Amino acid sequence: MKKIRSIILLLITTYLLSFQSEIFGKFSKDLNNLNRSIESLNEGHKKVDFYDDHKGAIENFTEAIKQNPKNIYAFFSRAYSRNMIQDIPGAWDDLNIVLEIDPSLGVAYYNRAIINAKLGHKFSSIRDYSKAINKNIELKHAYAGRGILKSNIGDIKGACNDWQKASENNNDIATSWVQKYCVPNISKEFQDKVNTKVFIANARRKYFAGEIKEACNYYEQAKMNGYKANNFRDKLKLMIITNPMCFVF
Repeated sequence: MKKIRSIILLLITTYLLSFQSEIFGKFSKDLNNLNRSIESLNEGHKKVDFYDDHKGAIENFTEAIKQNPKNIYAFFSRAYSRNMIQDIPGAWDDLNIVLEIDPSLGVAYYNRAIINAKLGHKFSSIRDYSKAINKNIELKHAYAGRGILKSNIGDIKGACNDWQKASENNNDIATSWVQKYCVPNISKEFQDKVNTKVFIANARRKYFAGEIKEACNYYEQAKMNGYKANNFRDKLKLMIITNPMCFVF
């Protein structure tokens, strides 16, 4: 009986050791794959950063994905490089996988919105921009991009609302679109804000051109429109155009 117990115990011990060895071997292999994936990813980034070699980088990113199919950074990086060499469908595929891995990644929705727009998928792009906006990603660009798409489908009011929000997030190009296309659709309060930005921009331009009096006149108009120095950047603007030659101070 003791002999049988000894044999059973030996069999169990042998099985456990074998199982432990198998688990350790798998862990070691996974760790090696993870390290190789990271190395390939870093090599790809070097090719992009130092040599602008997107085709070479794509090979590295693909190898990184092969070693670790859940490497979200490798998929994202490959999407970027594919976009740069105009492989737009390939970039779209990679961003879809990124969002399958992590559906909460706002920056992926923002980038897929851009790719969808390039592919002509206007409504899908609008949806992706909206998801990015809900996650506070690249607001000044996301609102502007969504506004362009809304204007393309005939929603001018929606486009103007988005460009207004982009302008409020310091997108100067969107400000110019509001002035050009949306003046009848915006409030007086916002029009005053737009005008103030224009006055300050003109004041800076005139100041650097050495036309101090004209700079001061534009600044005075901005003040009359309610311009106030309420952050560091505005204070810097004030310092630039505060000059003894400026009679309005």
